[in-house]
Amino acid sequence: MTSESADSETTRPEPRVRNAEHWKWGGFAVFLLGFLWLYFYLGTHLVYQTNRDRLNWDQQHNINLAFRTAERAEQGIQPGESITAVMWRAFPHYTDGVVNPLWPWFAAKFRDTDHERFFEKGKWVNLTLSACFLVVLGIISARAFSFLSAPLIVLACGLGAFLPRAVYFQPEPIFYIFFFLAWMCALSLLRKNDVWLYGVLGFLFALAYLAKGSWQPFALVFVGVTLLRSLAAWIRGIWLKKEDTRWNLANQFIGLAALITVFAVTAWPRLSYSNATFGDPMHSYPGYWMWMDDFNDGAQFMIRYSTKEALTSMDPETKPSLSNYLKTHSRDEFFQRLREGTIKKSKEFFFPPEVKQNRAKTKEWRQILPQRGWILIWLFITLIVISVFHFLAWRNRDQLVWPVGTQSAWWMLLFSVGVFTVSSLAFGFFEPIGKGDRFMLGLYSPMIVTFIWIVERFRRQLQRTRMASIVNLVFAICMAIPLAVIAFRVVQLLDTPLFWAAKR
Repeated sequence: MTSESADSETTRPEPRVRNAEHWKWGGFAVFLLGFLWLYFYLGTHLVYQTNRDRLNWDQQHNINLAFRTAERAEQGIQPGESITAVMWRAFPHYTDGVVNPLWPWFAAKFRDTDHERFFEKGKWVNLTLSACFLVVLGIISARAFSFLSAPLIVLACGLGAFLPRAVYFQPEPIFYIFFFLAWMCALSLLRKNDVWLYGVLGFLFALAYLAKGSWQPFALVFVGVTLLRSLAAWIRGIWLKKEDTRWNLANQFIGLAALITVFAVTAWPRLSYSNATFGDPMHSYPGYWMWMDDFNDGAQFMIRYSTKEALTSMDPETKPSLSNYLKTHSRDEFFQRLREGTIKKSKEFFFPPEVKQNRAKTKEWRQILPQRGWILIWLFITLIVISVFHFLAWRNRDQLVWPVGTQSAWWMLLFSVGVFTVSSLAFGFFEPIGKGDRFMLGLYSPMIVTFIWIVERFRRQLQRTRMASIVNLVFAICMAIPLAVIAFRVVQLLDTPLFWAAKR
């Protein structure tokens, strides 16, 4: 045997190890098939038991916008209209100033003249899209993390966030998908800020924005955290003479320019249409509603200022804004609205209302996974516990052959907590105008994966230390507990598949 073949023999995995991997992947494939059956089984009950009235919320409004989008795409060149404006019609651009164009544009592809059939189709499309995304997410998670983390991610994200919103003719499912992808890209950038990743983030961010306009907290916190990291890297280089090899200061500013450019190019049809129709490329009526006292005020505002001329001629002294809100409301009123709204949104996010079953098992469930907040809190506690082990190893890093690092993980955590905090405050203040948990629910899946990502990273770094066995045991217990909670809930739902019907 040659030395080359001998080397290949020594580096080839043992048959026992390969077989174990095959069994794990085989078991995970069975899990995914079971999850798909569960997702569509519960989804079918939700479709036919709940949300039966398309006139509830803004669903009929989305249906009308889908038809209007199709009409604009199919109409010929109008008098005085440029070829560029006609070309924009093929892309998601049409907005009424409230609903962004991506979901109506996509829904127009499968529109039906019968609004009831169209309504049903939209719910099934959202259910199918979210199921496909969750399967892909599960496969990627199983490769990136462990076979304990991947099922937890699929179940928690699927039952806790996607399934409750997948049975509505609304943009939340596709927004959740693109928002999640943008969040993961932002976490990757906080580890190493390659310029091309800023471009990818700009593209994903634009798609999320085209689906739903809830973008400000994400953008604000991302820019703030990356600038803080650049400042820390600069101080570290000047004072400590230690270069951060994973963070390039020049890339930060070149990258932000690339992000803005790619975002603008991707969203340009919508920005151009909005500027021509409303006099502002970033126009959004909810941005004005933010500074009103209730939804009726917002509805009246839309009627009075429905045109570009009316919007651009608004008196700056009466234009809805933070400064004008503070002129007509005391600081106590401002902070009371902020405090009460934030508490309400946080409670809805972490502790959604639950209906307990009676002995006859005839009551309807209000939530698919009412334990979703406890699961997120538990994962945060898990992160703290594993971080303690990681810190002990980091203190003795000079004695380790394989050093452990922490820096980028804490930036990832700061970003996640920052987005959640700013979103809670913003949507809390918006509570008198927009009620319900769909505004905050988009944060759930990204935060689940963020906590698991950091825990898995720390755990793997600790595999080359003397604490490996105890850390693996603690990790396994911490992952098994929420899995058991979800499994128990699934048994309850399968035993009594009765769900709360929306009021007409």
